[in-house]
Amino acid sequence: MARVGEKPLYKQLTILALLLGLISSAASLVNLQSWAAGGVTILWPTNGFLIAYLLCESRRRWPWYLAVGLVVDFCINVFFFRNGVWFASYLAACNVLEVALAAVPLYRVVAPRPDPTRRNQLIGLLFYGMIVAPAIAATLASFALAHGAARSHDQFLMFRTWFVADALGVATMAPLYLSFRYRAGYTVRSSAEVSGLFFLVVGTTFLVFLQTRFPLLFLLLPFLLLLGVRLGLAASALGLLMVATLGGLLTTWGHGPTTLIVGSSMPTRDLVLQVFIAISMLVLYILEVVTAESSRLQLSLKASESRFRLLAESSRDIIVMAALDGERHYVSPAALEVLGWQPEDMLGRTFIEIVHPNDLAAYARLLRDCEEGKPTRPLAYRCRTRNGEYHWLETNPRLYLDPLTGEPAGTVSVVRDISDRKKAEEELARAFQMVENLASIDGLTGIANRRRFDETLDREWRRAIREGKQMSLILLDVDHFKLYNDLYGHLCGDDCLRQIANSIREVVTRASDLAARYGGEEFAVILPNTDRSGAIEVCCEILAAVRGRNIVHEANPHAVVTVSAGCITCFVDDESSYLTALQAADAALYRAKALGRNRVEVAEPIDPARSGR
Repeated sequence: MARVGEKPLYKQLTILALLLGLISSAASLVNLQSWAAGGVTILWPTNGFLIAYLLCESRRRWPWYLAVGLVVDFCINVFFFRNGVWFASYLAACNVLEVALAAVPLYRVVAPRPDPTRRNQLIGLLFYGMIVAPAIAATLASFALAHGAARSHDQFLMFRTWFVADALGVATMAPLYLSFRYRAGYTVRSSAEVSGLFFLVVGTTFLVFLQTRFPLLFLLLPFLLLLGVRLGLAASALGLLMVATLGGLLTTWGHGPTTLIVGSSMPTRDLVLQVFIAISMLVLYILEVVTAESSRLQLSLKASESRFRLLAESSRDIIVMAALDGERHYVSPAALEVLGWQPEDMLGRTFIEIVHPNDLAAYARLLRDCEEGKPTRPLAYRCRTRNGEYHWLETNPRLYLDPLTGEPAGTVSVVRDISDRKKAEEELARAFQMVENLASIDGLTGIANRRRFDETLDREWRRAIREGKQMSLILLDVDHFKLYNDLYGHLCGDDCLRQIANSIREVVTRASDLAARYGGEEFAVILPNTDRSGAIEVCCEILAAVRGRNIVHEANPHAVVTVSAGCITCFVDDESSYLTALQAADAALYRAKALGRNRVEVAEPIDPARSGR
């Protein structure tokens, strides 16, 4: 059953038989003319055609194609060369064996798409198709052809004749069929140019071989080269086949430059022609492979450039290529969307012109580290837009090397717009700060809460130890606050606490000081680097500020809300603890309350010998 796209088997076998019969008949007529003139087989293209045909078809059908080749070759041997059945069968088997020996290893090289313009495929074709397979077949055939010969060199002559004719046939016919089949190495030109070039080759062939006065054989090579350059490998192979056929016939008829060889025989003249065909074939194929590889390399470079430009122009990030000094050589179109600059406006300039002055040092250091091959990390920096604003960008350049010298040539950077990310980060930072503040602010009074008080006291205590300075603590308590709540209610009590907190905040204004709600109706103040007299002064100001608010409190002997204060001033060292200071301040507060309230009591310093500011 035929696969999708395959012709029915019987149609393919019929077409193959007709083509093999036509090619074999034409070659046999030329070679019979050479034999009649005492020459040798000049060219046998049938095997080359069958090898190329197999390489283009499914391997499961190869036995059928080889069988057709065997039958056609047998018929040609019987009809043209009048060989017996056994002898014709043997020679046909040698030809089929040659085809199989070349096609089997070649299939692994050329599958799934044969292309003789590729170096590895052409080398494989020349090695297996022109050397290995013809040599084995010629060895086997020479035994039969030289059977009964009186001298051993006759067998060598038969080997050489078979080998050279088949090798040249494979070299001309296989690339020709593969090129036409897959259009490999085939350049489309106008019909007038194609006709003119082939007419030029044919005319030159007749000119060279119809005269016998001048050795003009290699005059054909430039015209064959021109044919290959203009039309490709298919035309080269076809032109070489035409030269071999016409040249072989004219040489057989006694014409051509080879007759100038003094004392030469017809086999010698045929050998010279075959050498010329072989040399021309190698020159043409080498030129074609080099040309094809160059064309493929150029196409690959163009494709790579196109892909790069497509990626660069489609990306919303800015792609920048710059020299080591920072001068830009390429800027992608995204610069217009991100910064408002046309890419052309940014070429030939450096980062100094548009990077924010505060970020220049970091950007220059990043480029320097990149040039020195040090590991780099993405840098966030500000870049000036066309309208004068600054946008946050991020980049992490990579060093690229000169392909010829291998030396550092510049940097490639992918520059990303992170303005939205920066805004989100700032909003997140504000939200975090807000949460942090909420966690450290007393919800009723708006001043610091107990948690922040404890953290600040611990931090300032350790700082006092490092710096060897004194600090003061104040504890405050609202006088008769329970009675106040009973008389006026908790809402008024809450408002009272807020006013007291505001009074404390008006007095405690230094950035290093902290006023906090210590718990219930108690407040606390931390006064870093403050002596005893300074602490007492602050306490008195707070008490006066609270009284000055004139918050009515009928249960208080003073008829207004008042507070009592206990304070402590101390020098600290590694052996001391702020818990001791808190206990002393608390004891002083209770003394103030016991002695009539609305007063300040000062605890004895922890280190009296070092008291004073």
